[in-house]
Amino acid sequence: MEKISSILSKISESAPFIFEILINLAAALFILIIGWLLARVIRKRLRSPSFGPKSFDETLRPVVASGVFYAIMGMSIYAFLTKLGIPATSLLAVFGAMGLAVGLALKDTLSNIASGVMLLFLRPLQVGDFVYTDGYSGSVEEIGLFATTLKNIEGIYIYVPNSEVWSNRLQNYTRHSERQYRETIGVGYESDLKKTQEILLNVLEAAPGVKGGDLKPECYIASFGDSAIMVSCRCWVPADQWMKRTSDLRIEIKEALDKSKIEMPFPQRVLHNK
Repeated sequence: MEKISSILSKISESAPFIFEILINLAAALFILIIGWLLARVIRKRLRSPSFGPKSFDETLRPVVASGVFYAIMGMSIYAFLTKLGIPATSLLAVFGAMGLAVGLALKDTLSNIASGVMLLFLRPLQVGDFVYTDGYSGSVEEIGLFATTLKNIEGIYIYVPNSEVWSNRLQNYTRHSERQYRETIGVGYESDLKKTQEILLNVLEAAPGVKGGDLKPECYIASFGDSAIMVSCRCWVPADQWMKRTSDLRIEIKEALDKSKIEMPFPQRVLHNK
């Protein structure tokens, strides 16, 4: 009985201390949960195009949203640990050691972040641009902390790590108001080449949107093929209408050559029997 009484007495004496620990733990968890919820709400609001002034740069929006999210979470974690009674000096030492370990373990991730900062600072591309990089092409939907999101012409989203975008050759088709259309067409050896050139130039010059002046259409004989003479032509069209204009030009070229009875032969293979 004496042992039981002694144990109960010790529990009774420790009850205020245990209760204080539970209160601090509950408060710390409350701070962490509120910080996490607040960070999510603010990030969602910042990502919304309707939030902020109209002059706000849409390219920076996802990065700012992510930066604010991680900043709030960092402060919430710091407040959580402080509420548990962990000294600030110890926290700094722990965070320093964790930062070093994370930096070594996630060097590729940090490389993506550094590349993302360079992309945002130097601006070789921005939201809405149509680009080609690392074998992928599409319009830029988002430049995030870790990856750049492209949307190709099929509507498929492609996530390219920022380090690959930064380190590989990048072609930005939107930075120029004009984009070149180039086509090489094979015509029969019996075709009148001067007439063919004239027809092609007339088609290009008459097409809507085709530039004149220094960027006027050109047409020249490119080479002699196995079954056709290759005629190349080029012109400049508005970059934002490139796909439609080039499709229309191909149709008009085919119709003009058919109308003039200029043959476009396909490759032929002659087999000899022994």
